[in-house]
Amino acid sequence: MKAKVLIQGLELHAYHGWYPHEGEFGQAYAIDIELFTDVGRAASSDQLSDALDYEVIVATTKTLFTGSRHKLVESAGVELARGLMTRFPAAEEVMVRVRKLKPPIPERIAAAGIELRLTRDEYARGL
Repeated sequence: MKAKVLIQGLELHAYHGWYPHEGEFGQAYAIDIELFTDVGRAASSDQLSDALDYEVIVATTKTLFTGSRHKLVESAGVELARGLMTRFPAAEEVMVRVRKLKPPIPERIAAAGIELRLTRDEYARGL
């Protein structure tokens, strides 16, 4: 049975950004993750060991997203997607949405960022 495991609205402070002050002070990000997987075994066994553990997904996302600095959110998002595919081999596809909650532009907007999808096949080909 195919399903997506969801993590929505994970807020992290990270030091990504083009401008020097972004690297110095950092800023708030909101991250959404969708891991597409087969949940049949977990549903049958009702055991956490057969599922993608939300706590592990969140901890992995935090480590990957805050562990290195990127000038562009695109670069940070791709590294996150690749890292999630590495850590969770049962995932057939991953969707990552990364939003800067206070982007350094004068206009008022709720957020700016990217959304990307990476399939297992694309990951295997090094994309």
